[in-house]
Amino acid sequence: MSEAMSLQKRKALRLKGKPLEKLLNQVYERANGICEKCRKRAGVEFHHIIFRSQGGSDTMENLIFLCKKCHGKEHHLNIIEGE
Repeated sequence: MSEAMSLQKRKALRLKGKPLEKLLNQVYERANGICEKCRKRAGVEFHHIIFRSQGGSDTMENLIFLCKKCHGKEHHLNIIEGE
């Protein structure tokens, strides 16, 4: 069984408030405030590797910091560069 499938079968961890804020700060620090895919700084945001809607958890292992363009690609969106 793949690691992704194994993670999905466990009960998803959902954080809110201060615990979520702390986790997001840790992800930000791990990424040094830049996109973890293309290494750009512009328009960065958090992304769940295994989507929450698919059982993904709020954990360091399941969160990545991406620019809007890379985040859009992860969600199969066509993001026009510069928007």
